[in-house]
Amino acid sequence: MFSFLKLIRFQNLIIIAFTQYVVRWCLVYPILKAQSSYYTLQLSEIQFFLLVLSTVMIAAAGHIINDYFDVRIDKVNKPERLIIDNGVKRRIAMGAHVVINILAFLIAIYVSYSIGAWKLACIHFICASGLWYYSTTFKRQFLTGNIIIAVLTALVPVIVVVYELLPCYKAYLPLDENLTFKGAWVYVGGVAFFGFMTTLLHEIIKDIKNYEGDKEYGFKTMPVLIGIKASKTIAVIIAAATMVCLFLIQLKLTDSLTFYYFTFALQIPFAFLIYKIAKADTKKSFQTAGNITKIILLAGISYLFVFAYTLLDFLHSHVK
Repeated sequence: MFSFLKLIRFQNLIIIAFTQYVVRWCLVYPILKAQSSYYTLQLSEIQFFLLVLSTVMIAAAGHIINDYFDVRIDKVNKPERLIIDNGVKRRIAMGAHVVINILAFLIAIYVSYSIGAWKLACIHFICASGLWYYSTTFKRQFLTGNIIIAVLTALVPVIVVVYELLPCYKAYLPLDENLTFKGAWVYVGGVAFFGFMTTLLHEIIKDIKNYEGDKEYGFKTMPVLIGIKASKTIAVIIAAATMVCLFLIQLKLTDSLTFYYFTFALQIPFAFLIYKIAKADTKKSFQTAGNITKIILLAGISYLFVFAYTLLDFLHSHVK
């Protein structure tokens, strides 16, 4: 059982579930209340739980199939963390991948049908297909696999807004023909962009760490094609560009709490990450840099607690 939990990256699945619940309650809900005190979430608790469960299951199946096709290369890149054939049999892994994906897709169909938009289930099908082709083909190509994983990460918060707001439009648009919920789309776009950039950075660092095995098995990843030094430079540029974007946002802020959160929870960790990337020269040091990107990503998602607090506090004060 422990081996299977490691195989599906249980800690990553918790982060996905955490992200979607935070987006629901700390982004969508406050913005609905900002639009009108009468507006409320339309998905029931069980509907939203099933939506999250479907997303998490697709991610779990993606982790399984990725490890399934990477058994040989993982013997070079991370022999100490090899799970398939060393805790979980290959046929069990493949069977679990198929069953989990089917159940996840059926759950997505149920949720999307229950809100009158069954075509939304296509998002989950596309994500599952993307993870399959990433594992079999795209991860071996220059940047393609990195971008796919970054896009799928960006979709995690976007899915919540799509599923939550569509029923809201149906419920409230007849009452207000100018209804847009623009704030929700803008903020989730910012969260998605942050997730994309941070994940892209993490994937490049991971490819640098896995350079030896990737080169031995003919992968055409960035470090294999242009070298470790050039890849580190690109990683630093991506981190610096993300810092600049955060700074431009800070310049427009009037909320001091958000300004200080960005500075201490995001900007300073990014600066430290750049230092660690520049100094990294061993697998362990690149692993450390990769772990820092995960912490920064989690800190970025957690900012939504600050966002919800400041917005709801403003609304409460305004009502008084």
